[in-house]
Amino acid sequence: MKYRYLVILVSLFFVLGSCTTQNKLNKLNVAKNYMEDFSGKFMQEQIFHINDSISELSVRIQPLLIPQLKEKKLELYSYLNLTYAVYSSFNKKDIIQADAYKLSELLTFDQVDKQNITLTIPLKMEQNQPYLVLVSLQDPINKTNYLKYIRIVKTDEAAENYKVLDENGKILWQPWLNGQKRIRIQYRYHDAKSIFLSYFQPKFSPALPPYSDVVPKEFLTDKSFESFELQLINGESSLMELPRKGLYRIHSKKEEISGKTILQLYDEYPSISSDAQKVFGLRYLTPQKEFATMLQSEPVSTLKEFWFFEERTEERSKEMMRTYYARMLRANHLFTSYKEGWKTDRGMIFMVYGPPDHVYHEADREVWEYGPDANYNDLRFDFVIRSSKLHNQQWVLERNSSYKRSWYLMLENWRNN
Repeated sequence: MKYRYLVILVSLFFVLGSCTTQNKLNKLNVAKNYMEDFSGKFMQEQIFHINDSISELSVRIQPLLIPQLKEKKLELYSYLNLTYAVYSSFNKKDIIQADAYKLSELLTFDQVDKQNITLTIPLKMEQNQPYLVLVSLQDPINKTNYLKYIRIVKTDEAAENYKVLDENGKILWQPWLNGQKRIRIQYRYHDAKSIFLSYFQPKFSPALPPYSDVVPKEFLTDKSFESFELQLINGESSLMELPRKGLYRIHSKKEEISGKTILQLYDEYPSISSDAQKVFGLRYLTPQKEFATMLQSEPVSTLKEFWFFEERTEERSKEMMRTYYARMLRANHLFTSYKEGWKTDRGMIFMVYGPPDHVYHEADREVWEYGPDANYNDLRFDFVIRSSKLHNQQWVLERNSSYKRSWYLMLENWRNN
């Protein structure tokens, strides 16, 4: 017992040790989550509310995808720890619950190439209260910490009141479906007779530039195109296939479309599999009139003309093309919400400016900073949390005309460098 308590203390110190200023969790730099070996590749998390006082944290780890384990190093695996902590605020003193687990005790090393680690943890969470959950995978040998923030407000409208399961009853870990998968929906309240599923057509545009003062039309969306009532037995729907591609919202009250979002997209998502998709991704690098002309041409010709020209070597053009579409793919993995990840505000900044050097979470926002020192002379983007009928947690960029200069410098770099 004493050993386990020591493991928890050491693990929490490893997670929070770099955050000493004023005991605030918003001093933790989690930029590593957006680098090439981002944690979402090998670790996924979901929370489901069981009742008014208990919720459930589910974590899946795919050991073979952990970057340091690609060569199956037994010594390293024995040191890997999974830690979680629940807070009632961004103050470290407001910790409610925490624990740590050695991966080697959850799954022996000889099984890492055969199965994943799945862990379900009960959490003490009261109704109508906000929470911050930190989930961390720690590699003390390489001094690497993969840290995830999960923000929760436990209400009757929360997305965490619903769980999407596959036909085998297993959790669907991503917020999107590929193709015509059969799913069932589990609802927190087992005595409920039905819930609702509202459909929105997938006609959402790429994000507007960071200096724009125009309100996106999709934020004004207040009506679904179609709504279905799903009958429940003991809190679960029957198996079903979503009828068409687009955005679906699961909600408990017919007239209040607030709940969980599911996207049904093309079969290869989040991959960028076609030339047409690659052309559409150029929207951020081209003026509107030029982009409209590009869409009328053959995608293969358009891509060749855009990326390859005399003033730039073929090798350099290929490198820039690989970089841009690798960012587009990663944006889909990281930022998918009510539309494809690359179309979101964070996806746009990520594709054009690249991964931020510093990422901080504050009570109402996520802050990205570019520059080695992350001081006031560096570039900063603030993404504020907003709720709408499309998604409970939208990260909306605080746009400002001051971004115009840096934006056009970046576009000039992509087009000519």
